[in-house]
Amino acid sequence: MKATVLGDSEIRSVLRSQLSQKHACKSRTVFIEELGLCRGQVRVDLSVVNGLLHGYEIKSDRDSLRRLNGQIELYGKVFDRATLVVGVRHLAEALDSVPEWWGVLLARRSAKGLQLKTMRAARSNPKKDPRALVELLWLDDALAMLEERDAARGYRGKARWIVWDRVCELCSLNEIAKAVRTQLKTRAKKRGPS
Repeated sequence: MKATVLGDSEIRSVLRSQLSQKHACKSRTVFIEELGLCRGQVRVDLSVVNGLLHGYEIKSDRDSLRRLNGQIELYGKVFDRATLVVGVRHLAEALDSVPEWWGVLLARRSAKGLQLKTMRAARSNPKKDPRALVELLWLDDALAMLEERDAARGYRGKARWIVWDRVCELCSLNEIAKAVRTQLKTRAKKRGPS
């Protein structure tokens, strides 16, 4: 009898469960499924938001790696850490193609059920893009950052990209990243458990 090929939903369920257990004692951790980046150019399978922003991309054995290079580029603009979760079929190519700072988890069946094995741990992203990161803020959130610096005059009523540009001029990457994490957590908590 031939084993069924692992699919995205099965891997996602186990990944979410393991991450929930790992972060159970951290009340400030939230999970966001299908987070859009760079004005919706990509959607991240699962994001973990706490003191870091960590994105997880799932490529089951049913998937292709065709879009992976574009995802790597855009994830690299925003995430503190990123991890690719792959089936056996994609493991060798994944280890060769993702940047060294990306983690790689292998999803495979065992006698104990679906297991996720760390093949490479995620490390800190050496280069994020403040402009791509600030786009995760809603207009009101970005204006609030300007108001904190008494710099909102003339920007209320402007297009969001103009406000985002001004935030990038006045705020450090760390300030923007902290504001993004705070707002993502606030939104996730308002929506309730996903």
